[in-house]
Amino acid sequence: MGSKRSMLTNGLGDALSQSVAECNRVFDLFTGSGAVAWHVAQKYDREVIASDLQSYAVALAAGVIERTESIADHRWVDTWFDSARAMQPDSFFQEATVLQEKLEIDQISASAIDAQELCADVNLPVCFAYGGYYFSPLQALWLDTLRITLPNNANQRRIGLASLIIAASQSAAAPGHTAQPFKPNETAGRFLREAWMRDIQFLVKRAVISVSEKCARKAGRAVVADANELAKQVGEGDLVFLDPPYSGVHYSRFYHVLETIAVGKVGEISGIGRYPSPSDRPRSDYSLRTKSKLVFEGLLKVISEKGASGIVTFPAGEASNGMSGQDVTEISERHFSILERKVSSRFSTLGGDKIHRDARQVTEELILILSPR
Repeated sequence: MGSKRSMLTNGLGDALSQSVAECNRVFDLFTGSGAVAWHVAQKYDREVIASDLQSYAVALAAGVIERTESIADHRWVDTWFDSARAMQPDSFFQEATVLQEKLEIDQISASAIDAQELCADVNLPVCFAYGGYYFSPLQALWLDTLRITLPNNANQRRIGLASLIIAASQSAAAPGHTAQPFKPNETAGRFLREAWMRDIQFLVKRAVISVSEKCARKAGRAVVADANELAKQVGEGDLVFLDPPYSGVHYSRFYHVLETIAVGKVGEISGIGRYPSPSDRPRSDYSLRTKSKLVFEGLLKVISEKGASGIVTFPAGEASNGMSGQDVTEISERHFSILERKVSSRFSTLGGDKIHRDARQVTEELILILSPR
């Protein structure tokens, strides 16, 4: 997860450049962080269609690919912040501010209990589900109220939501994803305090400035959709970028906090990670060992029959969802002429614990360029 941004300067960017020059539209069917969709939309005069099962990923992609003009005037951000502050209950704001100012590492356990109790009865999704866990009460309050008061202007709203998700990911008290928060103990307490002290307003405004200067050369669209279903809309001459899941655990388990912010609501929660019910989280056949190869084969079959070309990235070795780089290559060869490259990359193991495996590992990653026969 997250390796595509670095891969764009390590082989993937060149592969895209060669392929985009000859294509009509570009489909990014597992857009994730939106890095590839942003890259293509900014550099090439092509419509980019980005999709994912998770709304947070689609919101990130939409923040750039659905706009064709950069925005240099950021005065609307202060108006947005003022609207959010106006709807914050004063008593909660004051208590949350006092708690924030008194955060000390040697008192972090007691502070966490106070924070959780403060947020427990608040009828705001981020406060209720994650306040005192992934976020301090003050951070959670800002995330909730900024989500509720997103601007009505379409482009400002796209930028605002993408920036809110970015800020949440940069401030969450968790080790790189949100499967579970740092514990308020002697070992992880300092990391929890460090995360809770991050200024949401600063992070949001910084993200707004970064996102708003980016735009697409041609308007695209971002949609929540199943990759295999959306592939039916691919046409001859299109280019399809595929970075399918490699984890045997559904990705929604690791990004449910960002998903809550994207959709603005949360259902029943449970467990150490404060997870929504599995029925409320997107599930993908690509994360099932019994189905991953079948659905990938079905996807490539449709793309091939449509006369489109493609680029596939996948770890070169064995992945926990039952697929390997060799499987991906063999399946691709059944439907396309392929050009294979391997590059060095770092990827997340989605739950490394430094005992059984590190959280991030150096690996070889495949880049397969697929051409119609």
